[in-house]
Amino acid sequence: MRTEYSQLVKAPRERVFQAFTDYEAYPTWDPVIFKRVTVTERGANTARLDAEVKFMGLKLRRTEKHLLTPPEKVEVDGSVRDATNTTVWTLKTVPEGTMLTAMLEIQFKGLLKLLQPVAEWQMRTALPEWMRAFARYVEAAQSN
Repeated sequence: MRTEYSQLVKAPRERVFQAFTDYEAYPTWDPVIFKRVTVTERGANTARLDAEVKFMGLKLRRTEKHLLTPPEKVEVDGSVRDATNTTVWTLKTVPEGTMLTAMLEIQFKGLLKLLQPVAEWQMRTALPEWMRAFARYVEAAQSN
């Protein structure tokens, strides 16, 4: 499955990148996916995360490796039981602030492969919700 989604964030690109890489704050504003995030390693241009996520009503352990190109791109390799994904997040300055775009490619295996149409629908629903919540979070912090 491959999908792309974009979301306007009314804040400067550097602020959006900073909020995006404040991983441990995700559960404070994310009503959809992340229940817990722990940064297990952080380098100059990389981060590794261990997280608890909710997907298709299941609580799952998720690991991610992030390759950071501040402030314009974050490349993510992630996995949960029965699924792996790559996501390229780009941050582009636009007159209204920052256009955040996710190019997501996910491969389902095992049980999720059997439920692929439902899993794909869940991802296509969850990603825009997550991005809208992120925009609201950054914009609220921007106005304070």
